[in-house]
This record gives sequence, structure tokens and C-alpha cells, in this order.
Amino acid sequence: MYGQLTSDVPLGPFEGTTITVWSGQGKQAKLHATPSCSYLRSARGVERTVHLDAAVVGRMCPQCGTYGSWARPGTGLAVFLDTLTGLGLLYELDSFRDPDEDAFEDEEVRHAAAVLYKPVADTPAVPGEQDDAEDDEDDTWEERQEAQRVRESVLRQWGGALASMHRTHRQLALFPWLRAWAGAALEAKAGYLRVLQEQAQLLVAERALLAATAAAAMTEPDVPADEPAFAPLGDPGEARRQLLSLWRRWRSAVEDSWDDPQQQTYVVHHLTDTMGSRRKGRDQMLERARAVVAGWEADVRAAAGERHGDRVVVARLPHDAAERGSGRSLVDRLGEWELGVLASYTADVVWEPQSVITVRVPEPVAVRLLTQHHTLSYSEPETDEADQPAAQSPADPRSATGSGVGPGVFDDTPVHSRHLVTGEHLRALRATMRDAEQLYVVFSVGGGLEVVALSVLEERCAAGWQGSIIAGASDLPDALFAPRQPSPGQEEPVWPARIHDPHHEAFGSHLSTAEGERVLVRLREGRRDTDHALRSLALARGVADLRQLQAVGYDDRDFPRRPFASAVWHGLLAMEQLDLEPFEPDTDTGWQRGSGLPLGVLAGVQAYTSDAEGRYQGRAHSPDCKHRRPEHGVSRDDDLVTIAELLGNKGFDPCSKCGGYAVRRLSQDQVAYYRAAHRLHSLTHQVHSAAARNNGTGSAELAAQLREFAELDRRTANAWFPLRKEARQWRQTVNALLGELPGPA
Repeated sequence: MYGQLTSDVPLGPFEGTTITVWSGQGKQAKLHATPSCSYLRSARGVERTVHLDAAVVGRMCPQCGTYGSWARPGTGLAVFLDTLTGLGLLYELDSFRDPDEDAFEDEEVRHAAAVLYKPVADTPAVPGEQDDAEDDEDDTWEERQEAQRVRESVLRQWGGALASMHRTHRQLALFPWLRAWAGAALEAKAGYLRVLQEQAQLLVAERALLAATAAAAMTEPDVPADEPAFAPLGDPGEARRQLLSLWRRWRSAVEDSWDDPQQQTYVVHHLTDTMGSRRKGRDQMLERARAVVAGWEADVRAAAGERHGDRVVVARLPHDAAERGSGRSLVDRLGEWELGVLASYTADVVWEPQSVITVRVPEPVAVRLLTQHHTLSYSEPETDEADQPAAQSPADPRSATGSGVGPGVFDDTPVHSRHLVTGEHLRALRATMRDAEQLYVVFSVGGGLEVVALSVLEERCAAGWQGSIIAGASDLPDALFAPRQPSPGQEEPVWPARIHDPHHEAFGSHLSTAEGERVLVRLREGRRDTDHALRSLALARGVADLRQLQAVGYDDRDFPRRPFASAVWHGLLAMEQLDLEPFEPDTDTGWQRGSGLPLGVLAGVQAYTSDAEGRYQGRAHSPDCKHRRPEHGVSRDDDLVTIAELLGNKGFDPCSKCGGYAVRRLSQDQVAYYRAAHRLHSLTHQVHSAAARNNGTGSAELAAQLREFAELDRRTANAWFPLRKEARQWRQTVNALLGELPGPA
């Protein structure tokens, strides 16, 4: 049964925490974590606030006590309860503590070992005896298959028990007040782990492990490719290629097996793959190939038969080495040979402060563990055996290193009482919170307030960073985010048509932050995480350099981690370019020319590109360009430049598809000035055209529009022009145009 919270579980510092529950009308009615619980049969469920204690836990309904979320995700209480319930600590403490219905008795294991160790009889040369031998082989084949099934099951059970013990200690390290309570269960788990190891040692022969080690150390042998028996394979060159392929296939099968090398003789039949339906010479070729393979077997047996001294090697399991889930656990990915070595030679396991497996192995096995790649990482002991930490009793109630996870680590206490966050806290958060990889507001004395992804925070904590978590994206106040109105019946397009007339009131609005939010909502429409995406956008807007938002590492499916949905990048960036013609120098060459207007508030607008200076081969691309990579968004390898730096940059060579860069979305004042600059640029062309024709028609209307720009109020001038000289340049440009108008102005 999955782990259900019971009243005997010590709540530690979480006892007395206020939680919200739902129940029926009776005083002793069961308590539920959600009003939608199927066990809450009353249509008039009452919402109540209670203090968490043993009595409240005793009244929890079985379903909510196992799967219910009694606290807001991301809080210390949520981490505590999620770690305990479901497939968490309570489940682990109840598993691998005694044999189940699939376990094998010691007598069955000894019988399986006897069958596995029985040597394979050679095939007699006399035809009549061959028939009898084949009958005997048929009789024993099923028996050997059953013995192999027993071995596979016992070894995998031992690996599962080892992984379960590792997970249990990692979870107990988060909540040290549970150690004394869990002591009896840990003793039972440790005892059953020893029983499984003793059974596993009976089923794995040391000579097979040494033979596999010798096979892994073999170098490419000389093969008799020019013998007539191998003529069916082709010319000597082709025969040599296929025989070496056979050797590599045989070595690969032997070096990662706990079987005797003689069990791998079947690989010779792969030589017939290229022969098609031809039968001539096949039997003679296979017979000679078996003899060649037998020679290789003799070599590894001879190497395995040599006497060697022992050597101590240790394997330190990383914290996530035994995460539950297909393909995630390092222990689940152990090959036959490595699992057999651990089961046969493990001398000691220390679980705290880190899980360390000590093995005493023959010298060749030690060399292979230390020099070749394996699932676990092996090394020699750092200190003498006398200085090694003593093995900890499973029932030892002493506190683990650190104070564990309690109130005050995450967003569940006042800010002034927050504790320093550690890597252990973050691992617990990632293990229990489904969308833990998000943006967090953190504070440190050295860095002040920052917004970083969880994976970046983990990296910093590992490097010694000290700080506190203030809030995550999911913790932002609901009052800041107005409920979204449903889309009208006539859905507006995600990307509306561009407005090119600078005199239109909506010109430039596609670059604004408001448009970015609208695009994000449209892109995530119909998804459950739309609110979370908006909260991530709100946090990310306060980051000075968007390159710092990139997460690090990969998730359990080997995809790059992302702190938010990729659509959030469209809320942060306009994946297009600014029209900078009004700000280019005023020249007399060419039909199109700039007006030399000051960049003003647009000078500091950020642009993100893959190459701002033409340093790399190929053209520069924007973060959304399909030519660059499948993942959208800004990476740490991108260049950050301002529009002022980009204007007139001769080394910038943009992609013809994406324009080479994307701009950070503009504020309301920036959009207003962008529109005003383009309007003035348009008016400049009209004034120059009228002056060239000496045509005063329409001059009054042009003058009225120009005076609108000449008479800026103080607030607008301060918002558009950070520098006084820019405001003065703007007025001089407008006055010059007024003076250039033909006729009375």
C-alpha cells in the first residue's frame, strides 16, 4: 500500500501549522484536503482552518492522507508531506524489509546456484551419443533458464533494496526528527538487505566476474582469416573483418556478464548472416569458429585463474542516484557485471552524510573499476581505513548534518525569519514539486535581490552561495493578476497585421510590453499553466540581463531544463527589429535618408543576437530564428547590445530571415517616443518635398503638427529624453523644419 500519513508520525516543527481542510457536518467527520475529494460525500462540505497535529492526522480520510495536498506547493509543509506520502518515505520504510511473495527461499537459491555452476558438457563425437546428449541438453535447458531467472530476480531485488535504503536515508536527512521513529524500520531494511546480498553472492561466481574482467582488458587478437574453413566468408580481408567483428561481439557479451564465457559461444552464428541461403562450407566454418572462440575463452580463463591481491575501492552515490522512475535511477541502470561485483564484494555501506559503498575486490577488478567508464563513479579511499567514518547503525537517532527542511526555508514564514537555503533543501523541493524548475526571487548580502532559475540556484549553492528564497513565480500574490477575460467569439490573430502608417495611433504597439502579454496569453490559451506563465513573465521583466534566465542541466528525460514555457520569451522580446531610419544621420545621398533624431529613451533598449560584432562564421540570428537551434529564447552565449551600440555597427551581419536580433519589449514611454520619432521623420520628408517644389499648399497643417512636437510638456520631455542635449536637439530639428516650410507658417 502506498504511504499514508498516520497519527504516530512525528510532525516536528510543522506541528501546529495552520492548514485548510474540508469536512462534513459532524464533529468527528473525516477531514479532506480538497472539496473535490471523492470520499467527501456530503454536498455541504464545510471549509475549516485547523492546526496540524496527531488528532487532525488521525481524522484525515485515507485518500487525502496518501495523495492529498494539505499545503500550498513549494512551502516547507508541502515538501514534508509530499516526501512522506504516496511513494515517499512511508512507502520506502515499508518496502524491502522482509520477503514478499516473489522472494525465493534459501534452498531455491542454493539449487539455482548448483545448476548455474554445473559445467556445460562437450558435444560427443559419436553420432549416437550426440543424440543422447541433445536429449539431455533439452532436459536441462529449462532448468538452467529457471536458475537464471532466480539469479536475475535476486540480484535485481538486492539492487532495489540498496536503492530503497539510499532513498530512505536521503529523505530522513531532510527531516532528522524522524530518525528515532524510523529506527526499527531501518533495522529491518538493513537486515533484509544483508539476506539478499548473501543470496546474490551464492548466484554469482567469482571466476565469471574475473573472466569478464580479463575479457574487458583483451586487445585485438590475430585471427586465422586465411584458413580454408573461412573461405565462405569471402576473401581473406573480408574474413578478417568478420572475425574481428565476431571477437568484438563476443568480448562485449562476456565483459558485461556474470555467466561463464562458455555461455557466449552462440555468437559464432552471426558469421552466417552474410552467407544467405548458401550451405556449402557452413558447418565446417562454424566448427572452426567455435574453436577460435574456445581459444579466446581459454585465454580469459587463464587470466582469471591467476592469484591476485585485494584492493579497496569506494563508490559514492550521488543524491539522485536512486530516484524512482524508469531510466532515472543509476542503480536501475547497473549492468550485469557491475551489479554482480557490488553484490559479491561489498564490504561496507555508510549512508550518512553521503551513501558510500566500500568494495574489497581482486586487483584486476579494481583496475577496471577505476580506469573504465561505469554507471557509478569509483575511486580509491581518500584516507586510511582507520580514518574512515564508522558505519552508522540504521537505528542511530543522531541528527543528520544540518537542520533539515522546516518552516522558514521556503515561502511559508515572514521574510525576516527565513533560513539560508541549501542544496539539500533544493533537492527536496525538486523531488516533491512538479513545476519546481521555475524562477525564484532570492536575496544574498553580496548579490542583493535577484531572479534566477532553480537549477542556477542549485549550482550556486553547490559553489558555496549563501542566501534565502523570498518567493517563487507561483508564490506571487493573486491580487496582482487580474482574471483573464475569455476570448471573443471572433478570435483575434496571435500576430496581428503590422501598421506601417506612423500617424496611426496603434503604430509601434506590436513592440510594447502590453502586446507581449497579450501574445503570451494567446499562445498559451487553453492550457493550465497560463497563469504560471504570466507570473514568470512578471518576474523575468525585472531581470536586467535576460541571459541570466537560462536554466542549466537537463531533466530526467534528457531535455534542457526550462524555468518557464517558451512562449514567455515572446512576452519578453519582440522577435523583430526596430526601424531606425529616423535616427540615422541626415545625408543628402539616396532617396531614403535619416533625420538625425536623437535615440533618447530608445538608446538603452536591449537587443539580443547570436553575434553582434561579426566574430563568428555565418550571420547573426535572433533568439527565435529557426536557423539557430530548436530551443527558443536567449542563451548565455548570446550577445547583448543596446540600440545605440547597434546603430551604425558595420560588423553586424544579420540573417535575412530573422533580421539578426530581437529587442526587449518597449515600455509605454518608449513606444510613444518611437511613434513620435517616426511621425516627425515622416513630416520631415513632407516638409522637404514641399520646400523642393516651393508649394505652400498644406503648410498650415504641417506647421500645426510640427508645433505639437515643439511644445512638449515637462513630463513628456523628461520621459523621452534622459539628456537635456537630446531634448534641445529635438527642438532644434522641429524649429528648423518650421523655418523650412514655404509660405507663412
